[in-house]
Amino acid sequence: MQDKKGLVRGTVVLALLLALAFIGPGGPLPRLVRVWREGGEGQQVWTSESLVGDILAQAGICLTEYERVYPEPEEEVPSANITITRAKEVTLSREGREETVLTWAGTVAALLAEQGINPNEGMLSCPLEQELFWGLRVQIVRVETELVREEVLLSAPTVYQDDASLERGKTKVETQARSGRKLVTYEVRRHDGEEAARRLVEEEILTSPVAGVILRGTRTISRGGGEAVLGLASYYGSELHGRKTASGVPFDMNALTAAHRTLPFGTRVKVTYLATGKSVVVVINDRGPFVAGRIIDLSAAAAKAIGLYAAGVGKVRLEIP
Repeated sequence: MQDKKGLVRGTVVLALLLALAFIGPGGPLPRLVRVWREGGEGQQVWTSESLVGDILAQAGICLTEYERVYPEPEEEVPSANITITRAKEVTLSREGREETVLTWAGTVAALLAEQGINPNEGMLSCPLEQELFWGLRVQIVRVETELVREEVLLSAPTVYQDDASLERGKTKVETQARSGRKLVTYEVRRHDGEEAARRLVEEEILTSPVAGVILRGTRTISRGGGEAVLGLASYYGSELHGRKTASGVPFDMNALTAAHRTLPFGTRVKVTYLATGKSVVVVINDRGPFVAGRIIDLSAAAAKAIGLYAAGVGKVRLEIP
């Protein structure tokens, strides 16, 4: 037992002698410092040096351009640990431009602070607490939101209505269709100046559309006893007597003639006044009538022949004999 105690005392004495020989008379006592490399194992160094740079030189450690040490080389070691960190090459994408950055920051938040970038100025492709690694790509998308107002045309529908006063196959514009206008407000979101999405906020009708109405003729005049056409007849007399008709011949109020919108000039038409049952055959030599609902304009003589003269307007049946 005493031999073992003597051996331990001898070892301690030998260590002290070696330390004194190392530092020389009057120097500081050596201490154990650990040098840690990021991602690697620590290295232990017995040293009496106080500055970080001197300790690394004693340990034979040389820093590369991609490495930094903490504390700084010219600083003293406040504890028994020295940490060497290795830079990471990351890609920073911002405002549509990409830049390769060499950084010793540990997280995305630290990287942005290092580059003087406010993390609240846009959307980030990775969280702020994300640890950096070689080849990481950090994208910052500038987000802007604005209200955009646009005027939009409202199309007007067109409806067709049957009209017995018009010959089948003919049409007439009763009401011209007019487009309306509305003011539409959108909330537009832009990413780096480019539109990424829009949301409808409100619509305001400025002018309402007006539906167009087109009259579609259904009237037919059959030949040889087919289906007849019913409608209103009127007449014209002395006020136009002697004036030139659409066919070029002078109007004769005493002749058995009539005006029709589409029948060829010279067509013979049998007109029966339904109130009296009387009929007359007239020759078409003029155009008219131009009053909605009326299908023929008789001469004064023809109106008198069927008893229509006193009434002025009456329902008749037209047939081509």
